[in-house]
Amino acid sequence: MEEVRKVIGEIEQKIAKLRGSMENVKSENETLKSEIDLLAEKLKLREEEAKEFKVKYDDLSQKSDHSGSSNVTDEDQNAQIDALVREIDDCIGRLKE
Repeated sequence: MEEVRKVIGEIEQKIAKLRGSMENVKSENETLKSEIDLLAEKLKLREEEAKEFKVKYDDLSQKSDHSGSSNVTDEDQNAQIDALVREIDDCIGRLKE
């Protein structure tokens, strides 16, 4: 009978240890769930920022393309003006002769 009580006592101690371990695991699990939720929220914010940066990048890219095309026309106009100035200089040179 004494052995049975001893075995029952050992079983109760093991059960108590397992309950303590289980509580620790539950606590850790809750902490990890909170961290996951926090990280998911941060990820969502980063994704929104990335979308905003993409929109800004696309806008700047389009503006750059438009200004690039207007620069080409400005360059064409400058070339035409330079040609006219050379022609005027040539005509003035001929008039002086």
